Amino acid sequence: MKLRLVATLVLGVAVLTGCSDSPKLAGSAVVINGKVIPASAVAERVDKVRAQIQVTDPSLISEVPSLIQINQRAVDHFVRASLFEEVVAREGITVTERDVAAYRDEVFAQYAKETVEAQLVSQNAVPADDVEGFMYEVMVQRILMEKLAPGADKQTQFLAMTDYLTALSEELGVELNPRFGKWDPSNLISTPGDETLSVPLPISLG
Repeated sequence: MKLRLVATLVLGVAVLTGCSDSPKLAGSAVVINGKVIPASAVAERVDKVRAQIQVTDPSLISEVPSLIQINQRAVDHFVRASLFEEVVAREGITVTERDVAAYRDEVFAQYAKETVEAQLVSQNAVPADDVEGFMYEVMVQRILMEKLAPGADKQTQFLAMTDYLTALSEELGVELNPRFGKWDPSNLISTPGDETLSVPLPISLG
């Protein structure tokens, strides 16, 4: 599916609440450029994803993600969103709601709404109420790739974007609460730490 090939800066780490040795990390999942992303926001997204997967037609899901995978992708969603917020400001990129709606309609017409939503929730931890947010990021990525490597092939453009985002994440600083693992700027993903893997995941669907 083309969506998977365009925006694949996802993978991540498990959601856990609790105390931290650092006061600024207490109750947070991530701190990026001084902005705190609370653990509760990550947990809320995880619950939405799990609930949606449970009611999605199994025939539309190629592989059901594990809880740790869902948590990883949820954490990285918030890091990625913060990075692209900075990209848009620095590079003067404009993507309007009308642009996103047109792209959404194009994708849904080509693949069917139910299929797209099933793929995004199972493979990217994107709940139905954030599909347009995901598509916005796809459009920003496309513009950034062309801006960084005009006219180049997609692989060259993607590598240029990866290098740009790696440098940006290092400049801004991405700090995960130890219970959520560590940020790997070279691969633009968060990776589980020992604490992440050893502590139970107390997440409820309500």
